[in-house]
Amino acid sequence: MLYVEQSLTAGEKILHVGRFHWIYVVSALFWLVLGFVLCIAILTGGFTWDVRTDMQAAYPNLPAHLFWEGWARVVDSRGGYIAVIRETPLGIKMAGFGALLVGVVLFAQMMIVRATTEIAVTNKRLVIKEGVIARRVDEMDIDHIESVHVWQSVLGRLLDYGVVMVRGMGVGEISLPALAHPVILRKSIENAKYVSEAAKARVH
Repeated sequence: MLYVEQSLTAGEKILHVGRFHWIYVVSALFWLVLGFVLCIAILTGGFTWDVRTDMQAAYPNLPAHLFWEGWARVVDSRGGYIAVIRETPLGIKMAGFGALLVGVVLFAQMMIVRATTEIAVTNKRLVIKEGVIARRVDEMDIDHIESVHVWQSVLGRLLDYGVVMVRGMGVGEISLPALAHPVILRKSIENAKYVSEAAKARVH
């Protein structure tokens, strides 16, 4: 919470820190695993198609029960599995590694967002900071917050995570990512708003 802590004003204190739920990490890992699986599937498909093509040329009427024997002979005749993989067409290799690259990029992007995002409720503001080099900061005064809504799916209710949407006067609506303990965050905002309004009432 470096940015939020450094931006605190006199008399301001942090009431709640929003944390990404572990389901967010699982979602990021999903893209990484999917990219890896697609890469293996594409390369395996190209490898299989290549060997089967040679088998059909060498043994056009091969009985089904001799399939694996014919497979082994074709692979051995080409120098083994490593040699066959090396001879796989470049287009298939590029497609496979392209799928893996996309998975890695999506995973890295989501993890960077998680590592560089700060969400905090203070007794004066709601602060959302994203990014490090290209930084984006959204701040909303507690007094200007009109409503706070929490959306949770069935799984979100079970695992205690959800999306928090904050509507403010003149600034529209801010939608936060899937956070752990969203109800606690909403209560923190509502409590800060209540204290602020009570303090103003005492002054007047």
